[in-house]
Amino acid sequence: MAMTEQPLYLHGLPGSAAELAIAGVDLPVLGCDQPSFAQLALSLPQGLLHLIGFSLGAACALRLAALAPEKVTRLTLISAAAPLELGAFLPQMAGRAVFRAATSHGQLSALTRVQSTLARISPGFFTRLLLQNADPADQALFAEAQARAALQKSLREGLTQHRAAYLREITAYVQPWARHLAFVRCPVTLHHGTEDRWAPVTMAQALADALPDATLHRYDGLGHYSTLRKALTETL
Repeated sequence: MAMTEQPLYLHGLPGSAAELAIAGVDLPVLGCDQPSFAQLALSLPQGLLHLIGFSLGAACALRLAALAPEKVTRLTLISAAAPLELGAFLPQMAGRAVFRAATSHGQLSALTRVQSTLARISPGFFTRLLLQNADPADQALFAEAQARAALQKSLREGLTQHRAAYLREITAYVQPWARHLAFVRCPVTLHHGTEDRWAPVTMAQALADALPDATLHRYDGLGHYSTLRKALTETL
């Protein structure tokens, strides 16, 4: 009898399980608050796993699949952030200031303190700042009160309760890690919007080209979070 895969969701960073409410779905979430990535890998539950990663959570899912190929049997990556060394992505990324700051621990810590304070005491203002350069599809999505509230909660939790994981993963992300992709042996399905301004669609194409077994689904006119809603509600 074939063993059933257990789905596990890896949220974006900054973010939390609250972002699932943007799509109105419920999935088991892999907690990222281990002191190190190695301990996170060791804490994976028993059985076969289908990892579903969003944004920087997709980068984390790829590294876990490379480290635990006997456990991770399938990857679904939504609005995935690819290794920066695979292309000239950074100038196109809405969050480029954060990634540039991440090369200095002091700069990243200072910036994160400011973000955390804004997300906690003025979530509406912080969300408006975040979305000011968003694509039209994401702007329309967060005109909905429920989706906007879910985003604000996920950002607040990501920058407070999950702040240590955020700092760890952002710092790891800006370092070269494309070498791990060759060790991802399971099938990978990529879902990406053509108008994504957080992780440009060229990232998804670069990942599809670099991975041994990958399929890319492009969504015309969709952005970062609008693709999350579509992928979670219509394809999983």
